[in-house]
Formats: sequence, C-alpha cells, structure tokens
Amino acid sequence: EMLYNGVRHDSAARGGHAMPQLARRGMSIAAISAVDIALWDILGKSLGVPVWRLLGGRKLDRMPAYASGGWAAADAIGEQLKSYIAKGGFKALKMRVGAMDGAAHISAGRVRAARQALGPDVELMVDAHGTYTVAEAKRFIHLVNDLDLAWFEEPIIADDKPGMAEVRASGAVPIATGESEATRYAFRDLAVLKAADIFQPDPAFCGGISEAMKIGTIASAFNLRFAPHLWAGAPCFFAGLHVCAASPSSFTVEYSLGANPMIHDLVEETVEARDGMIAIPEKPGLGFTISERFLEAHAQRG
Repeated sequence: EMLYNGVRHDSAARGGHAMPQLARRGMSIAAISAVDIALWDILGKSLGVPVWRLLGGRKLDRMPAYASGGWAAADAIGEQLKSYIAKGGFKALKMRVGAMDGAAHISAGRVRAARQALGPDVELMVDAHGTYTVAEAKRFIHLVNDLDLAWFEEPIIADDKPGMAEVRASGAVPIATGESEATRYAFRDLAVLKAADIFQPDPAFCGGISEAMKIGTIASAFNLRFAPHLWAGAPCFFAGLHVCAASPSSFTVEYSLGANPMIHDLVEETVEARDGMIAIPEKPGLGFTISERFLEAHAQRG
C-alpha cells in the first residue's frame, strides 16, 4: 500500500483510501509485485512456515492443474495435446487461438480437431491473448458452441471491459481474463460489469501475493472463480500455488508446457504434475531454491 500510494502514503493511511500517483499501473505495479512476493517469502522463511500458512491456511495439499500450451495446426493439435496428458496425467488442457490463426473459423477448426482427438471427458480451454475484435470473438463462440469449452481466455483486448461483457453475454462459454490487469480495482470493474466468469491475475503483475489475495476475495464475493496466470517464472508460479491453496475461489493451477526455463530451470526443485495434480509446497517461505548455476550462466555481463 505504501509503494502504491508513493509520496502520498501517509495521507492515504490516515484517510483510509488509496491516493496513488501517476504511473500506478504497468512496470510500477510489476516492481511492487516483485517486492511483495519476496517479502512474503522472507517472512515465511524467518518464521519457518510456508506462505500459505501465513495467508490463513490451505484448503488442499494438492491442487488440480491444467497443461498450458497448444500451438499446433489442426492436423497435429490432437497429438500435441495428448502428449501433455502423457507427461503429467492432466485432465484439463489449454490451447492457443486468435490472431495466430487469422480468421476465426480457422481457430474454430483447430479447436474442433482437438475436441475430436481428446473426446468428451478432457476439459479443454482456449486462449486468444486478447487478439480478437468483439465481433470476431462472438463469431468464434458461435462456431465452437457445441464443443463444451471450459473457458475462453482473453477473447479481446483487456482495456475494453464493456466489450468483454458483450462477448460474455453472447454465448454460454465461460470467459476468463485478468493476466493483463493490475490491482483489485480492475477486477472490481470486471465483476461489476459482468465481464468475466474466471479471474486470472498474475501475481508478478497484479500487485503480488497481497493483491492477488484481495482479488480472490472479490471473486468469492461475486460468486466467480479464480485461476491465476502463472507463466512468468518460478517465483510467480510458486506464489500462485500458495495463493490458490489459501483462496476459497481457486480451482485449478496453470502448468506451462511451453519452453519455459524461467520456471523449470531457474530453481533447484523439480516442478511436476502427477495425475493432473500439483503438490502445494511444505517448505518455509514459497518453497523453492534459486539455482545459482542458472543465474551465473545467464547473468548479463557489462
């Protein structure tokens, strides 16, 4: 709160409401996020307890996870997604759609091929990275309406919250969004506008663990669900595990199956899914150890 309000933090503390400066989003919040995540880790280590205990406890010792990837063309997407199941026993998978394909019907064809390959019992999500227009997103929903999608992620640009609400109202596919949003205020607006079914804050961008927990509370208050975006690297991923463990509205954890050394090589621990589940860390703090060898190999030298 002090960092967010900047030089006005004393006035904000006395007044009981936020008084942020200019540049309160973007890199400023990302920097605050890093400090916040680090401080929770330090506090947990100093007390000898995992962060989830500091957040009020955990509801599960293992969380369901979904495999996040899916870039292949229609003739190969089924095999690519099946390979994810083989790697971790996942029962839920996410694939990419949107501008990478061009027209909406091409993406819809890839999704149809994926569903045919996977059958009806595997949950399938799609992610457009905010690259459709409202009209294109609505057309895509119409084309995939019979494929029982678990969610449609970031259908349009995050800045157009009324447009997101229009997309959500156009069909029965749940809308997930939030990786491009910072602070609880943005998620409050999504909730009030009825623009999303699933909140996806990124702990490394939204304001850290502290802010992610507040966003989870908003999700719970509006009877929405909570599935943080966990692609940014190991500190973000582990922060997300603790937040999910302590949040009533959480229900799944994103597990990157793209090339992501910042998750898998940055830490000494092996982050793996078994039977589609990921264990919540038991060690003090966030529960990971940075690989000094990795840092040494990739440190920028002047």
